[in-house]
Amino acid sequence: MNQIRAGIDAFFNLKNASHTRGEAAVHFRHNFLVNAGESIAWLFGDGFHSVTTIIPAYAATLTDSPVVIGLIPALTYAGWFLPQVVMAPYVERLQKRMPLVRRLGVMERLPFLGMALAVLWLSRLPENIAILVFLILIAWRGFSNGLMALPWQELIATVIPTSRRGRFFGYTYFAGQLLGIVGAALATWILKSWGYPLNYVLIFGIGFLAAVISWILLSLTIEPTSDSSVSQKSSVPYSQLFAQMQCLLAEDHNFRAFLISRGLSYAGNMAFGFVTVFGLERFHLPDARVGIFTSIYFASSSLGNILWGVLGDRFGHKPVLLFAGLFWIAGLVMMFYASNAIWFSAIFVFMGLSFTGNNVADLSVAMEFGSELNRPTYIGLARTLPGFAVLIAPIAGGLLVKSIGYSALISLSILFTVGGLVALGFFVRDPRLSAQQPAG
Repeated sequence: MNQIRAGIDAFFNLKNASHTRGEAAVHFRHNFLVNAGESIAWLFGDGFHSVTTIIPAYAATLTDSPVVIGLIPALTYAGWFLPQVVMAPYVERLQKRMPLVRRLGVMERLPFLGMALAVLWLSRLPENIAILVFLILIAWRGFSNGLMALPWQELIATVIPTSRRGRFFGYTYFAGQLLGIVGAALATWILKSWGYPLNYVLIFGIGFLAAVISWILLSLTIEPTSDSSVSQKSSVPYSQLFAQMQCLLAEDHNFRAFLISRGLSYAGNMAFGFVTVFGLERFHLPDARVGIFTSIYFASSSLGNILWGVLGDRFGHKPVLLFAGLFWIAGLVMMFYASNAIWFSAIFVFMGLSFTGNNVADLSVAMEFGSELNRPTYIGLARTLPGFAVLIAPIAGGLLVKSIGYSALISLSILFTVGGLVALGFFVRDPRLSAQQPAG
């Protein structure tokens, strides 16, 4: 017990942590705990709105169109990625991020409530109108999440030092997805015990309540005062914004190679949103099996978060991204060869390890490019430019499934993922190592 307590105290002791201002160090324990609680509650609620399992299963009750299924991850993830670069110049000039984070956090959570209410009457509408309303809610969720993303990431970068970020994301995502296993079990029981559409109303409603709790915890963050160099940064007209970004990309070859590698990897995820529907159709499984898939996915994700967080802090986040890509390739190959539902369920183990590796490392590594002054621009570019692949790839995947079949989708996903790994492995230098040993 004493050793555990000593380990916890050592983790929160920032005396030897570089680039950590006094005020941030004083409030580090408080900020770590409330933001960890926020992430845990958010992940628990997000499990009831999972775009990997729950949402596609619900969409299948409205339509059998693979294009619509492909639009779910496309709108969700592209909505998170694309707006961030536009937010960068505004966020860079803010002395305090919390007021903006609180406001956008409200808008970010309203689609959760909207989905729970809409389920009551979408099934009564003509299919085209029901699908349109459904996709509007998905797009609202994605783009409100994208507007919130950059201010939130900059807030985390301010209150959590570089030496603790990997473990912050790893530990909190571990706890959140471990709790998500309980949520998945609850979702399975609801799907079995309650009739349609009330079962989905309850599932989405629980997700909304958890999201509200996460907003309350987030609001308790104590944000340190920004440095004068950051708060006094001159206003940049949007007419000059893209010229400045073009110069940044031309000068920073390492960052440009990183963006290319991430774009290819995101394109390789085009099959991600189809795995659940593919399994349900191939093995003629009931909707309740989605809860089992979600449980397996969350269990592997929980273990992956601990593993990737520790490895990322110790060895850098580039190796984590490489391993995450290899796990995704393993899952894609298993989609070809799984002969029954039990073997198919193992795909969600690889998916969980891959997704969490990408999530922990991608969030952390983007914060390590550039200086504190231009960090929001680097984060925004790291999200928005590869985000076009996130938007296009799942839609293209849906068209592939509709015209050729799942085999073409899986094969193309493998090809893009391999390309991303090659670009990352051979052409990208870990920014943390670059900062310590500048290339000459």
